[in-house]
Amino acid sequence: MNREDYRRAFDAIPFSEDFEARTTALLLHRARELEKEEPKMTFQRTRKIAVAVAAAVVVLAVSVSAAVVWLSPSEVADRVEEPLLAEAFQSEDAIVLDESVTAGDYQITLAGMVSGEDLSVPTNYNGEIINDRTYAVFRVARADGAPLTDYPNLNYSPLVDGYHVGCVNAWTLGTTIQQFIEDGVVYGLFDCRNLEMFADHPVRFAIYEGGIPNTDLFSMAEDGTISLRENVVGALFTLPLDESKADPAAAQAFVESTGLAWEPVTDAELAAREQENAGTDTLESLCGVNYRHYIVETITMQMENRMEKSPEVVYFPIQEDRPLTDYVAIDETTAFTLDEDGNIIISFPAGSVTDASNGEQTFRLPRP
Repeated sequence: MNREDYRRAFDAIPFSEDFEARTTALLLHRARELEKEEPKMTFQRTRKIAVAVAAAVVVLAVSVSAAVVWLSPSEVADRVEEPLLAEAFQSEDAIVLDESVTAGDYQITLAGMVSGEDLSVPTNYNGEIINDRTYAVFRVARADGAPLTDYPNLNYSPLVDGYHVGCVNAWTLGTTIQQFIEDGVVYGLFDCRNLEMFADHPVRFAIYEGGIPNTDLFSMAEDGTISLRENVVGALFTLPLDESKADPAAAQAFVESTGLAWEPVTDAELAAREQENAGTDTLESLCGVNYRHYIVETITMQMENRMEKSPEVVYFPIQEDRPLTDYVAIDETTAFTLDEDGNIIISFPAGSVTDASNGEQTFRLPRP
């Protein structure tokens, strides 16, 4: 049988729907077992195993789409020239996670993590040398299998239940990220201050679309549990830290050192604050100290525009060429509301600025 006849015969074999997934999982499991058996193998040897796994998948699948053998956390560290960290990812202290979530267009995977001192070049953060850090390796691929050619617009941040997301996050923890793209997949090495001090709380790792963590992106429950809001594309992983390594005193000292509010705020508390703040808004706080001039000028212009469109509605200030304040008060007693877009709504009683038959007159003013 020649090669083409062999290929056609093999293509005719009916594979089960989960054949590729089961085969890949089996081969990857065997590769990891080999790595455990030879923890001191060289990088070249590790790559040979990866190549052998990939070759086996091709031989078994043939016409099935080629399976991907991901780089291990140790290999990722090697790629970004972190030899000490590559070795640490092969140690007993390293944690293999390989947890994946499909979010939007992406398949996001947290591959592994390790924490400790002097595992890489010390990081200088705002003049402070921080050499005791947590390292996490992640990867991002397109959910449809197409290769990525550029870095996705995602952010990466630890969060800790029981602490405000605006206080404990990547921006306050002295984070660095190194990324590269290989075979259409984004690999990243994330590091920050050692998160083990928070180990008596659930510690999350967020990969998401958005900026600095805030209450528009994340919600906090009554018990302090943090979750992504429904409209946010992303994944939230829980890090399996050793609770015995928690250091509550160090954690408290850290959050206080940020100078930020660290206590969590629930959605109910946020709603109460918004309602309270809504009652304290004034025209001056919304428009500035020159609010009278702004309001008079804006409403006068709207009156002129309305008279051009509907000449039958005659506004007294325009008709008589007198200031609006001759007819209505524009001061701290002026009643107003805010619409859903934050615009200021001011209404004048019927008969105050135009004939009573035209009814109450309402004007919408954009915030300056």
